[in-house]
Amino acid sequence: MSTSVDKSGRERLSATESRERILQAAKYAFTRASYDAVGVREITSMAGVDPAMVSRLFGSKEALFKAVANEAFSLEPAFIGPIDTLGEQIARHLLAPIRKPEGEIFDEFAFLLRSVGSPRAAPILSESLHDDFVKPLARRIGGRDAQARAAMITACVMGFAVLRAALGSPAIEGAKPEKIVGMLGAAIQACLDT
Repeated sequence: MSTSVDKSGRERLSATESRERILQAAKYAFTRASYDAVGVREITSMAGVDPAMVSRLFGSKEALFKAVANEAFSLEPAFIGPIDTLGEQIARHLLAPIRKPEGEIFDEFAFLLRSVGSPRAAPILSESLHDDFVKPLARRIGGRDAQARAAMITACVMGFAVLRAALGSPAIEGAKPEKIVGMLGAAIQACLDT
């Protein structure tokens, strides 16, 4: 079976195939550099598609970034369980060894950290994080001030993750794991129980 090519020598792809290739290339690029440092031509070159496909399939670089952000944040299994022990469960999850599956090109945490300082990307990140993580967590925990409590839990989780994974904290890594689980779990549980 032969692959057809266009006039420029690029492989002819369906819109669905082009969209998926662009998304994968964008995930890779935005994980390794900020929104402001990544160009559409760089992404489409990696994807093996014409740069006009970004406009055709997404509308703009900003809309492409939003599509990636919409896939970045979701409520993980560690955030689902009995509310009365959820703080400890989340803390244990955050203290687990940091591993990405072999061959995984997208690192949601790096994606967030690389572009959070961009005036164009930060509002997109905030909207996606709230829509895909904070609001589902609020629905999960329910009760009074659920959104504020879910946002506080998210702040605890993200702050801990930045200190541990991005900056490397000798104080956290050198402490007894059960002590960290106890303190972090209690802080998260306070937001759950309020």
